[in-house]
Amino acid sequence: MKSLKKATLTIAVFLFVLISPAWGKVYIDLAAPASKKVPIGVQEFKDLSGAPSAKDKAERDKLKKELFDAVVTDLKFSGFFSVIDSKANLEDPASSGITAAETDFKSWRAIGADALVKGGFLVEGDRLTVEVRFFDTATERQVLGKRLVGSMRNPRRIIHFFSDSLYEELTGNKGVFTTKVLFVSNSGGNKEIYIADYDGRNSMKLTRNRSINLSPQWSPDGKKMLYVSYKKGTPAMYLLDLTTGRDEQLSSKSGINISGRFSPDGNKVALTLSGEKSPELSILDLNTKEYKKLTDNHGIDVSPAWSPDGSKLAYVSDGSGNPHIYVLDLLTKNTKRITFNGKYNSSPAWSPDGRQIAFARSDSGKFNIWTIRPDGTGLAQLTFEGDNRNPSWSPDGRYIVYSSAARGSASLKIMRSDGAEIMKLNTGIGGERAPAWSPYLK
Repeated sequence: MKSLKKATLTIAVFLFVLISPAWGKVYIDLAAPASKKVPIGVQEFKDLSGAPSAKDKAERDKLKKELFDAVVTDLKFSGFFSVIDSKANLEDPASSGITAAETDFKSWRAIGADALVKGGFLVEGDRLTVEVRFFDTATERQVLGKRLVGSMRNPRRIIHFFSDSLYEELTGNKGVFTTKVLFVSNSGGNKEIYIADYDGRNSMKLTRNRSINLSPQWSPDGKKMLYVSYKKGTPAMYLLDLTTGRDEQLSSKSGINISGRFSPDGNKVALTLSGEKSPELSILDLNTKEYKKLTDNHGIDVSPAWSPDGSKLAYVSDGSGNPHIYVLDLLTKNTKRITFNGKYNSSPAWSPDGRQIAFARSDSGKFNIWTIRPDGTGLAQLTFEGDNRNPSWSPDGRYIVYSSAARGSASLKIMRSDGAEIMKLNTGIGGERAPAWSPYLK
C-alpha cells in the first residue's frame, strides 16, 4: 500500500491529514465487511526529561516499555492495524525526534509501514506528560497529535486517552480504551469483586469482606456498582459508590435478593426475590423504595437484563423445563420465549443498539456464547471451545467480554461481536469470572 488514503483499515478509509487546508475527518465504516489491516510502526517512546540519574534510569526504561506496550495493545485491539515487530524498525529513536520534521519516513516505508506512532514523555515528580503522534508515512504528515498529562501511577491510562481520540478520528465513534471491567475472583480464598482497565491491567480489589460477593453491575453513569453479597449471612443486594467508597444495603428482603441490574435511566433495579411459589422477578424503584412484582409462576426466574430503551427485560426461566431465555414487554406484560435449543441457557445481555441478546448456552455440559435477536431469530454461535459464560457488551457494541474456563482455570476474554479476534485479559489476579463492561466513563 502506498498511502493510508488508499489503504483499507478493516474497511474503507478516506484519510485527510489534520494539517491540510482541505482537512476532513477520517472515516471508517464499521458496518462494512472486514478487509486487510494497515501495517503500522511504533517507535520506542523518547525521554524528554533529560538524562536520567543512575537511580532513575531503570524506572524510565520501565516507563518506556509500559507506554510502548499500551500503544501496541490498543492498536491491535482496534482491529484496524497490523503492528510491525519493533525489531524491524530502522530509524534510531535516540537520534530522531517525535515530530514530522524530525522523522525519516523513508526508513518506515522501507519496512512496509503505512502509518507510524511516535511519542515522548516528561517526568516531573509524580506528574507525567506524554506526547503521542500518529503519522501517514506516504504523505509524511501528522494525522493526530495529543499532549496528555496524568500520574506516574497509571501511565497506560494516558495512552488509552490518546487511543480513544484516534479511534474517534478514524471512525466518528467513541473509543472504549478508557472503559473498565468489573469481575469476581476467588484467588484469595474468598469471592471478592475487582475492577480493571479494559485490557485487564491496573486491577484493584473493591470488596474486602472475606465473604461471597457476586454479580457486579455498573450504574448507567459508571459511578456506582450493584452487587450481591453474603457478608451478613443471606444474599442481599448492595450499592457501592465507586467515587466515595460508600457501601449501602439496597435490598434485603427475606430469602434471596440476587441478579440486580440498573434500568437505563438509573432509577430502577430489576432483580430476583424469593416468591411464594419460586424465585420471581421484581423491580425496585430507587426513588420510592417500592417493589413491583413482574412474574408469578412455578418457574425460577432470574438474570433480568434491560433493553436499551428500558421497555423490555430479557431473563432466564425454567418454567418450560430447562432454563431458556424469555423477553418480557414491560408495557403490555406479554412474555415471549426466544430460545428453544440447548439444555441450559443463561446470563442474557442486551447489546447497546438493542438488536441482539448475547447469552451462554450449554448443550453437553460446557457453555458457549451465542447471540440471538430479541424476536428469537438470527441465532448465532460465537465461541466453540467451551467453557464460556457471562457475556457483557462494550458500550459501543463492537466487543463482548466473557469468562472462560476452556483450559481449566477461569479467565476473562474479549472478542469482537462476531466472535473474531479473541484476546485474553491478563489481570494478574486469576480465577476471573462474571465480567461487566463499564459504560463510557467521564
